[in-house]
Amino acid sequence: MKGRALLTGTAALVTAVVLQTASLGPAYADPSGPVNPGTVGSANAEATSLRNRADAAAKDAARAAARLDEAKATAEEEAQKAADAAATAEESGTISDKNKAEAAAAKAAQASAKAAQAQLEYNEKAAASAAAAAAAEAAANNAEREAASLAGVTDGIGAEGTQTLPDTGVFPDNAAHSDNVEVVGHVRGVLSGNPNCPAFKSAKCPAFSSLNFVHYEKLGYDVMVANGTGGLAIWSLKDPEHPTYISEVTVGQLKQPGETMTQFWEGENLTVDSRRKLVFMTRDSGQKGLFIIDIKDPWHPALLGFHPVPLGHTATCINDCRFIWSVGSGVRGVSSPVYVTDVRDVNHPFTYSQAVVSDVRRTGATSGSTHSVDVDFDGVVWVSGSGGVRGYWTDGKHVDPATQTKRYATAYDPIPYAGGSIGGSEGSFLHNAYRFPNALGDRPKGDVLLITNENNNQNCSKAGVFILASLEGTHDADGIASTPENPVKMTRLATYSPGGKPGHYVDPTGKAGDCSAHWFTVNGNIVVGGYYEQGIRFLDISDPRNPQQVGWFRVPDRNGGPDGPAIIGSNASSAYWHNGYVYVPDYGRGVDILKFTGDIPGKREKKVCWNSCEK
Repeated sequence: MKGRALLTGTAALVTAVVLQTASLGPAYADPSGPVNPGTVGSANAEATSLRNRADAAAKDAARAAARLDEAKATAEEEAQKAADAAATAEESGTISDKNKAEAAAAKAAQASAKAAQAQLEYNEKAAASAAAAAAAEAAANNAEREAASLAGVTDGIGAEGTQTLPDTGVFPDNAAHSDNVEVVGHVRGVLSGNPNCPAFKSAKCPAFSSLNFVHYEKLGYDVMVANGTGGLAIWSLKDPEHPTYISEVTVGQLKQPGETMTQFWEGENLTVDSRRKLVFMTRDSGQKGLFIIDIKDPWHPALLGFHPVPLGHTATCINDCRFIWSVGSGVRGVSSPVYVTDVRDVNHPFTYSQAVVSDVRRTGATSGSTHSVDVDFDGVVWVSGSGGVRGYWTDGKHVDPATQTKRYATAYDPIPYAGGSIGGSEGSFLHNAYRFPNALGDRPKGDVLLITNENNNQNCSKAGVFILASLEGTHDADGIASTPENPVKMTRLATYSPGGKPGHYVDPTGKAGDCSAHWFTVNGNIVVGGYYEQGIRFLDISDPRNPQQVGWFRVPDRNGGPDGPAIIGSNASSAYWHNGYVYVPDYGRGVDILKFTGDIPGKREKKVCWNSCEK
């Protein structure tokens, strides 16, 4: 049975290879749209179907193994008979015995040929069985995770908590702003015990880099979550102009066993799952990865755990927060890497070992980093990074430009959509992006991509700018060719900088006044964005070739004295439209709440879209 043992080893090797391939991603197509009983039912039905196929394939392999055993036994028996006949013929030397020996040899050769054929058939059946088993296992895992995701959907707490925390925020009564901007509120929240971070201002970054919102169906209002160097702060927005500070997750609570972490860094684009009431804080220092926090009861947040991920600068929910795409720097040899984590079962998250190659510059270059992932209204996932921005489908059926045929896109095997570098900005660090859903000026629906180029500088002529670019000629499904020598590029339509505009802050010492563009959101045709120490700017982009500043807000520094208490000046990270207000997370100040009373031209979408957008 030596031959069978060798064959079994071959089959085991085939199985191992198939299982390794399957680990790169299940053989099923991710369902489009939100998790619901239908998606769970489909996943279970697919798992059952593939299990039945695997069982049938295993039976075929077992029958082939039995036939192989029989054929090998016959071949061994006939080979022995031929050897005995040959020995007899050699000893007797008679014609009769020689004829018998030749006949036995022919019969042995025929049996050997049948055994070889049986081995080929068994190899084929064994490989098919291994592949079917791997597919069944992947589908079963998918069904379990889909069910876990649905089980987590919740309306949240039904009764308000009574806990409140003291908030040290000082209302910016010295704020400078345009007439169409009203300052209505300010909160401070949790602060960092170690405010060291890259910043020009002496206050550094004790407060917040980003925020987000989670809706509570039973309460009938939202809570606001913000993260920064001090950890996570949570406010009730029952009164949206005056948030109530209700809970926090401090650095001490986030610290993992054996760590000496003194500040959280950095969660620059906080992503949440409002359906499951989850917050994902991404860490980019020390052990990179994701903190997962359950806020079903926002008065009592619960840290579910920390999950390591190779990249941790920012992270974004995609595909109804079934998966998270994480980006950043520190991984070499991959063209614009993106790491994919399956978070459907938040108690057992799984990160795929192979990064998605987003190749934002479309040159194949393996240098450079990725910075942000932003999902547009159509579900296209945009990756911004060194030198470019690329869009990808991550679910649904679309044309694969590699084959020009339709296939299902998945979070771990996406289909390119459009984008690349920008003419005139090829070497720029592109920070984040938003694909405008409607027509603008002479540009058709979905053509204009809004992008920030981050370059921190007090000299506005050198600092990063806000860019408007056209996607025309960059759509992968059109069969365009991009080569390292001649990469596909977007057309730059216009740029904007706050330098020289109303509200421009010039530090006489030249040590402050960071002018770089940073995060932004869009309402109608009005973009509101953070510009660090230049505060907030409102832009009308109705003409994408000529954006116009139509509003601004900035808080000057003030020492405590006769004019009032000390106030930290602006170091604005972003500005978020939300239910008629603009919430401004500030690295030094906390969160300012504004109202824009100017005209908002263009179509106002039902939801203001940033980070992970779903209509």
